[in-house]
Amino acid sequence: MHNNLKSTSARATSSSKWLKIKSFLWRLINVTIFRLFPTWLKWPRIILLRIFGAKVANTARISRTATIYQPWNFEMGHLSRLDAYTCAYCDDKIKIKDKCRIGKEVNLITRNQLNGSSGLTMAPIVVGNGCWISAGSCIRSGVTLGHYTTIGAESVVIENTEPFSIVAGNPAKVIKKAIIECGDSNNSAIRFD
Repeated sequence: MHNNLKSTSARATSSSKWLKIKSFLWRLINVTIFRLFPTWLKWPRIILLRIFGAKVANTARISRTATIYQPWNFEMGHLSRLDAYTCAYCDDKIKIKDKCRIGKEVNLITRNQLNGSSGLTMAPIVVGNGCWISAGSCIRSGVTLGHYTTIGAESVVIENTEPFSIVAGNPAKVIKKAIIECGDSNNSAIRFD
């Protein structure tokens, strides 16, 4: 049994060393090679992210000034976009689904410090299809944005949102909710409550 404990701790130590090396290499690449190519030339960034374990669609667009920590926890869908100076802190999983627009200087943070203690908690972030997160906003750990949610500029989202919601503020609150009324093929409409 004693030998079993030694081999388990040795594996954990070598695993954590490899993770530190991988994190260091990625940070170096993210601030150098990743930023060399203009934003419209998306392939080099997608390839670099995939080498480090990210799942990024061929049609995704990521700004050259975006910062993604621990890309092996990052996923981005078809026709989604990550704008300039956005930071994705992927201590846990971040999943951005299809046709999303993440504005400038947005922070996606999967780590949370517990109040009154030195402990940390981590929880994934999920951005549903068609979401639009405006500039300067912050999405906190454990949040799931419902499909087609719109987040107002400089908002701090700490709770899940319902599909078709418009939320803003610090902390973000629902301002309106889109109601889609479907009639025949010529009479569909969207209204806001």
